[in-house]
Amino acid sequence: MKLRGLLTLAMAIQVVVTAVALLAAHAVTRAGFGMAEIAALLASAVVAVLLVWLCSRMIETSQQKQAAAQLAAQARASAQITQAVIKTALDAFVQTDANGLILEWSFQAEALTGWTRQEALGIDAVELLIAERFRDGFRQRMARLLPELSTTPIGIRFEATLLHREGDEILIEASSTALQLGGRTVINTFVRDVTQKRAAEEQLIQAQKMEAVGQLTGGIAHEFNNMLTVITGTIEILADAVKDNPPLATITKLISEAADRGAALTSSLLSFARKQALQPADIDVNDLLEELAKLLLATFDKKIEIVTKLDDKIWLAFADRGQLSSALLNLAINARDAMLDGGTLTLTTRNVVFGVREAVAVGAGYAGDYIEIEIADTGTGIPQAILERIFDPFFSTKDVGKGTGLGLSMVFGFVKQSGGGIKVSSAEGRGTTFNIYLPKAETSTLRPAGYDERKVVGGTETILCVEDDRDVRQFVTVQLQNLGYKVIPAANAAEALAIAAAGTPFDLLFTDIVMAGALNGRELADEMVAMRPSLRVLFTSGYAHDAPHAPGHATVGAPLLPKPYRKAELARMLRRSLDTAVDAAGDPIPTPYSVKAEVEGFLRKQVSSEGDATRSRR
Repeated sequence: MKLRGLLTLAMAIQVVVTAVALLAAHAVTRAGFGMAEIAALLASAVVAVLLVWLCSRMIETSQQKQAAAQLAAQARASAQITQAVIKTALDAFVQTDANGLILEWSFQAEALTGWTRQEALGIDAVELLIAERFRDGFRQRMARLLPELSTTPIGIRFEATLLHREGDEILIEASSTALQLGGRTVINTFVRDVTQKRAAEEQLIQAQKMEAVGQLTGGIAHEFNNMLTVITGTIEILADAVKDNPPLATITKLISEAADRGAALTSSLLSFARKQALQPADIDVNDLLEELAKLLLATFDKKIEIVTKLDDKIWLAFADRGQLSSALLNLAINARDAMLDGGTLTLTTRNVVFGVREAVAVGAGYAGDYIEIEIADTGTGIPQAILERIFDPFFSTKDVGKGTGLGLSMVFGFVKQSGGGIKVSSAEGRGTTFNIYLPKAETSTLRPAGYDERKVVGGTETILCVEDDRDVRQFVTVQLQNLGYKVIPAANAAEALAIAAAGTPFDLLFTDIVMAGALNGRELADEMVAMRPSLRVLFTSGYAHDAPHAPGHATVGAPLLPKPYRKAELARMLRRSLDTAVDAAGDPIPTPYSVKAEVEGFLRKQVSSEGDATRSRR
């Protein structure tokens, strides 16, 4: 019965009792309102009070039961919501008491650590999850944090290294809060695995550092190459002048050899900075490794065994063969130095297909098909403390005088510039493994032909020489004049454009790529070719990637002469630029203002056309 109905019934009963009492009193006394009626009313009042008290107690008890039922229902709903949140949370949930004993263990905690809920409950969390060497320190840290945790409603965040059931270390980020339940303290902790995130951050920091160092070394090498261009060129002139004087000839030879060593140094720096001129082509890495293995067998100590595991179905790689050969030889020599007491050097090739995540993990340029080259040794290994620094330029673990520290940085730069990736794994006493990933060749582009070996000759054409470095410009002008060319020097793109606009005839534009001013060398060449479509162009640069040249530009196929260069290299590249192009009739394509050649070619074609017409009429 509802409380309102019960109270109504009680009042009705009281009215009935009062009426009965009054009737009984009147029937007994047969008189008016007297003591008997008063006694009946008092009895009725007492009954009413008792009924009201009884009903009130019943109402209060009923309300208390309803409130308790509502609280219990709310507690059950809250517990269900809490469990649902814990079960669906992306982070693992761990609940412990103040002593660190585990009270609750979510499914995500099982996945994170490898320990099941049944195995974890009641166990000391520090004993279960922290490596033995870190336990004392971790307990001291938690002892300092617990008072802070108890007084901080929002909780605290911290990082720690946990131990997986299989023995792997996991870097985690945890957020903990403390609650007082039933007179005891419980600690609720949500745990997130940040191992991959931290590795990605460190990889980004390393990449940014390498990029910054690369820009610095590339800039230094560029300026140094300008100096070496003057040194290597003028020393040839001096050598010719003193060739009949043995003492002076010896000195000039020493200077020339020192300049060559400087050029090799800048080449290594540019290779690290990913700014050297590459000549990529389709190459068979198996053939390259077989040649390398033969070389290593002939030169390495017999205590070192060379093993090759080459995939018969390996794809062609798209890379610079010479640079790749140099990189592999560098890694092989490092492996030899790590196996002084003998060991095994294993060369392996395989095809791999990377998704985005795998490509990022090895530092490759994009997802797709790659050729993997693995060089593994059984040597002393690389200490973990220096493993992240091995690609830094000038960093070396070898004794002073036994290494420049540029070998691995050159390998790193070459692989990155080729659009590939590289990774290294090593442990002290267990050897080192380098894995190089090169992009798969998509076309059958042939390797560009090198300089021909014919006798170095000059010419009589007119060359517009654009170079912003005064010393280099003066040197090149002298060299070109010595080769028989007419030279028009210009200090920048603006001067060169003014010369062209004035109608000055010239046969070839010889320009540096990096120059001060509004236009660089490539942009200057594009404008020149737009004005004079048959103009020949030869680029020169201290490094190759000062100004990227997108496909579709008029000068995209123009050759590049890397600095520093010798007189012979300059002469060959000039003749290659001036002599190679011919038209459909086999005649050299005339350059602007080469009127005689143009007229002769036109007349020859006219005679040929008239002869064909006469034969057809016959």
